[in-house]
Amino acid sequence: KVASWFLHTIMGELYLGKLLLRLVLLFFGVSSSLAASQVLDILSTEKSDSRQVQLAPYLDVLEDPQGHLTLADVQQAAYALRFQTVPGAKEAINFSYTGSAYWFRLQLHNSSDQPLPRMLEIANARLTSIHFCQPSPGGTYSVIKTGVAEPFETRPYANRYFVLPLSLPAQSSTDLYLRVQSFMPLLVPARLWEPQAFNTHSRADYLVQWLYFGMALSMVMFNFLIFVSTRDRSYAWYILLVIMSATSIAALTGIGKEYLWPGTTYFSEVAFYACMSTLVALFTKFARLVMQTELHTPVLDKVLKLSTVLYLVFPFALVANYAMLVKSAGILIIIGAILCVIAAARIAYKRQRVGYIFLMAFSMVVFGGILTTLRGLGLLPTNLLTSNGLQMGSALEMMLLALLPADRFNQIRKEKAADQDALLQEQKRHLDSLQENERQLEYRVDQRTAELQSANQEILEAYTTAKSEREQAELARHEAEQARQQTELAMQQLQSTQLQLVQAEKMASLGLLVSNVAHEINSPIGAIHSSNLTVADSMHATLHNLPRLLDSLGKDQRTLFLQLITHARGTDTPMSSRDERTLTRQVSSFLENAGIDGALRKARLLVKLRAQNHAPDYLPLLNNPDCDLILSVAAGVGDVLSGTSNIHSAVAKINRLVASLKELSGGERVLSMFENHVYQSIEKAITALESRLVDVEVVRNYQEIAPLRCDPVALQNAWTHLISNALYASNHQGVLMIGLRVYDNQLEVRIADFGCGMTTEIKTRIFEPFFTTRTSGEGGGMGLAIVKNIIEKHQGSIAVMSELDQGTTFTVRLPFDQSA
Repeated sequence: KVASWFLHTIMGELYLGKLLLRLVLLFFGVSSSLAASQVLDILSTEKSDSRQVQLAPYLDVLEDPQGHLTLADVQQAAYALRFQTVPGAKEAINFSYTGSAYWFRLQLHNSSDQPLPRMLEIANARLTSIHFCQPSPGGTYSVIKTGVAEPFETRPYANRYFVLPLSLPAQSSTDLYLRVQSFMPLLVPARLWEPQAFNTHSRADYLVQWLYFGMALSMVMFNFLIFVSTRDRSYAWYILLVIMSATSIAALTGIGKEYLWPGTTYFSEVAFYACMSTLVALFTKFARLVMQTELHTPVLDKVLKLSTVLYLVFPFALVANYAMLVKSAGILIIIGAILCVIAAARIAYKRQRVGYIFLMAFSMVVFGGILTTLRGLGLLPTNLLTSNGLQMGSALEMMLLALLPADRFNQIRKEKAADQDALLQEQKRHLDSLQENERQLEYRVDQRTAELQSANQEILEAYTTAKSEREQAELARHEAEQARQQTELAMQQLQSTQLQLVQAEKMASLGLLVSNVAHEINSPIGAIHSSNLTVADSMHATLHNLPRLLDSLGKDQRTLFLQLITHARGTDTPMSSRDERTLTRQVSSFLENAGIDGALRKARLLVKLRAQNHAPDYLPLLNNPDCDLILSVAAGVGDVLSGTSNIHSAVAKINRLVASLKELSGGERVLSMFENHVYQSIEKAITALESRLVDVEVVRNYQEIAPLRCDPVALQNAWTHLISNALYASNHQGVLMIGLRVYDNQLEVRIADFGCGMTTEIKTRIFEPFFTTRTSGEGGGMGLAIVKNIIEKHQGSIAVMSELDQGTTFTVRLPFDQSA
């Protein structure tokens, strides 16, 4: 796989490769200029070839450097005259790496009296984006958008390539348009098939693919069994190498997109080069292991070891910035392949058999890549060998590389046999010495026997004691076993109870809503109750001590006391316990330096009253003999103010909850429906949130749309909730995009942010009442439920697309024709 892409890169991907490609085309007499377009007569083609037609000579091409042209643009006379064919193109049109999009026009003529079904095949699975544009009844065009960057389900026909079923009307001409764009080399091999012929070809094509992957699977299973029996690491690395080789081929041929990751988009783009980079890392590690480069070429082995780390890291860099690194990926892979070839050549030069095998395996996949590349350039005919040369070369490479661990294992076995012979000689030499030692040991054994007999008696006594302890332990174990059985019985009863509860839960969805409402109301009611007790206790103590305290204070100290109470009015401002401890230490240190007794306790009260920044002003009060009473009364006033503030916040929360429930359930409000421009309600929602849009750039993309019969007030409420959620997700900064257009005879509104995004689990629950990801006090989880209720009352729909750390897009669609 690495070697095959060496040829692809040199011939069609690198900038130097572009020059070589032109020289090859020139050598074969292919001109680079463009020619006038021609019409493909299906009936006349059938007489010469009833199976397939190579469309490259019939494709008219128009380059779109900016990628902004639409189907309507290219159909205009100014652009239609610029379509031209590529002379000399046989089986494919190749534009190598390009940032442009290309429009292709295919003019077909059916001169028969019957409609003709056909299959249009683009046999390149790596194209990023393809737009199939075909005429529809009524003179319009239907557009099918697909490509490797789109989910597999967008393809009009399930195939590893891009296939469009066609029906050509009788006695008519049809103009088809294709828009193609790709980060990979833009190669367009297009063919037109009869349906039966295409089905036959497709079955044979898939048979070859499955033969390759079946062979790879058998190689994995066979070598896995060898690895289990031998525990040789080289077999483990070979298994990983085969798996990653098959994955790379799957990514290249479209098998991976069809069966392994059909729903992915961005990953499908980077999958091939990410797999190839990982494959080079495994290939390098396998080569180092089986060829023992650390022993034979230590300097080159260090380079290979460093490159292994680089290739393992490179897939992550590709994911981060694929568009910038895709061109250098081929060069990097070629460098890794060259390093392995150099290492194999050095080993072969030293007459090591593994070097020859490695080079032979490498040449197989290079030859397969050459066949595939020349076929893609139209220099070789399309047949079983040229179409699947890469897979065949890869299969031969796998089989040859499988010999390397076996050869290494045989070498190790021979070395072990030699070591065993040397060991036997050494054992024979030591045998005589052992016999002499044995005679001496017999005498010592006799002496030790008498000692052991004495020790044996002691062991018997210890055994008797241990036996008694074991019986006691057995009794304890029996009791524990009974306890365990009782526990299992209790667990079974608990599981039975849990099943009953689950069944009851399924039958009580209404109870869940009531439970949520009760839970939401319980918190503010608890806060009201707690704050009420606090206010009552504080008021009792304060009213009892305040008159006596004011009488005992002088005029100046009474003024300071009233100022201290003024600070206490701000005690509802939240402060973390960490910040409170830090401020307490600072104020305590200041009071200790000022000679105040009980500095820590008084510092806590000052911080509680939010008077820490004015501690020097209150030194006269702190030195007063009744300082504790002064601070206690002030703290009581602060508790009263804080308690009343908490009661107010709790009551407001209950009011919001009740209002949200009324709005969610519909309440008694009836929608006031009349003709209105939807963009006006959107602008009113933006104006209402203007204070939160200071650091946000609002990008509007409005189409001119006729008025819609709706309730503007209700819709404004829905837009307000959606925009508020977008601002929260993007931390009230960045870009907020709002789009308004007509789609499928419906008015569509899109609100998108580039914030934190959502996980799949969160997306499935965002419309549930009371579900929220915000912290306590920032929201009750009713906003999106209300939005969904409003949209459904307008007979519309709402959908969400979101990726973690990429952003979220809400799409609302409202029908123009609504039932009564």
